[in-house]
Amino acid sequence: MAAGTLLTGMAAVSAPAGATVTAAPSAKAPAAAAAAHNWTPYNSYSNISAWGTYTRSGGSVYVKGYLADGKKNGWTACVRFLFTEGNTRYWSRHKIVGVDRYGNEYNYDGAAKVSIKTSSKYSSHLYVQECGRNKKTGKYVYGKSKKLF
Repeated sequence: MAAGTLLTGMAAVSAPAGATVTAAPSAKAPAAAAAAHNWTPYNSYSNISAWGTYTRSGGSVYVKGYLADGKKNGWTACVRFLFTEGNTRYWSRHKIVGVDRYGNEYNYDGAAKVSIKTSSKYSSHLYVQECGRNKKTGKYVYGKSKKLF
C-alpha cells in the first residue's frame, strides 16, 4: 500500500453480472462429506490470480477461494462464475473492493488478496473466468471461460 492511502479494509463484493450489491451474499456451508475439487481459471491476465475449491452437495454447488491482484495498473481484479441448470444461468462476479475510513466502498486497484465465496442450486455445469474492471471507463473485460464440470 502506498503511504497516505485511506484504505481501512478490503472485501470481495459478489453480484450477478449487471447488478449492484453492497455486501457479498452468504453461502451455506456444504456437507462435510462432499469431496472438494480445485479450481483455477485460465491465466488470461498477468496480474490477476484466482484459485480455490468447489464442492457439490445436496443438489447445490459451493465455491470458495481467493482473488488476488498483483499490482496497481488501472484495473480492478475480478473473477466470474457461471452456474447452469438446463437453459437457466446464474452469473456470480467477485471483485476487490476497498473501504475507506468512512465506510465508503470503491473499486480497489493495487496489490491485494481477498477471500471469495458463492453458491448456487444450479448444479449441472460450472464455469470460471478471470476478469478486470477498467478504473477509467468502468467496463469489464473477460478472459477465456474454463469449464470445471
